[in-house]
Amino acid sequence: MSKAPIQKFADFVASIFVPTVVAMSLVTLLGWYFGGVMGAYPEDWLPNTGNYFVFALMFSISVVVIACPCALGLATPTAIMVAT
Repeated sequence: MSKAPIQKFADFVASIFVPTVVAMSLVTLLGWYFGGVMGAYPEDWLPNTGNYFVFALMFSISVVVIACPCALGLATPTAIMVAT
């Protein structure tokens, strides 16, 4: 009826990992947005129908998707259930 030790450890790691990923995503969004506004990259990098915000938002979402913090929170309980 109690959590397995590995589940407690996974919850602890997820409690640090998820806010870190969200913070990195926000830093990416702001960095690419303000970099574009200030002219740090050429305007021809932008999609045909996009602007600097949309371009930065795509990179920000990519950070969240690649890190995928949900995998850590879902994989450990699933593995424990299968092993049990």
